Parts: sequence; structure tokens; C-alpha cells
Amino acid sequence: MDKKKATHYYELAAMGGNEVARFNLGNTEGRAGNMDIALKHYIIAVGCGENQSLKQIQQFYKYGHATKDEYMKALQLYQEYLGEIKSKQRDEAAAAYEDDWFRYY
Repeated sequence: MDKKKATHYYELAAMGGNEVARFNLGNTEGRAGNMDIALKHYIIAVGCGENQSLKQIQQFYKYGHATKDEYMKALQLYQEYLGEIKSKQRDEAAAAYEDDWFRYY
């Protein structure tokens, strides 16, 4: 796999608003040791509802790569996102599935 090309397409998708691409950029930067840049990508992705990014920020906080304020900001952004998408129909659909992969909360 051509990592440079993959990163280029992740960047294009992230600029277009794709939160999974933004998460992947965070992973790429984190593996390269660029924790500050990775954190920025994760925070943007969390604001778009990418819950795996929230889990990564939690790990960053746990290991000293993110501050308490950064972690709190991520939690607030995710709560705002959940508030924006909340609906009775969505809650009923999520409750119908026992698998965690479907749940948005």
C-alpha cells in the first residue's frame, strides 16, 4: 500500500467533512509520533460524531498526551453532537439492536 497516496486521499476526504478520514489522519499522525497533530484531528472528528476519536483522546489523556481541558472539550463536543442528532425514532432503532456497533450513544 502506498502510504503517501493513502494520506493524500484521507486529507482530501477530511477536508470534505469525512470524519472517518479525519480519524485515520489522527491515527497516522499518532503512529508517526506527532501527538499534537493527531489530537487536533481527533478533536475535529469528535465534533462530527466519530466516537472512536473520543476513545483515542481518552487514551491520550490517560497517557499524558492530552490535557484534562482537551479531554473535557472533546466530551463536550461529542455531547453537543449527540444532542443535535437525538430523535425518538433513532432511539427506538438503536434500542432494537443488541449489538454495540449500531448504537450511537
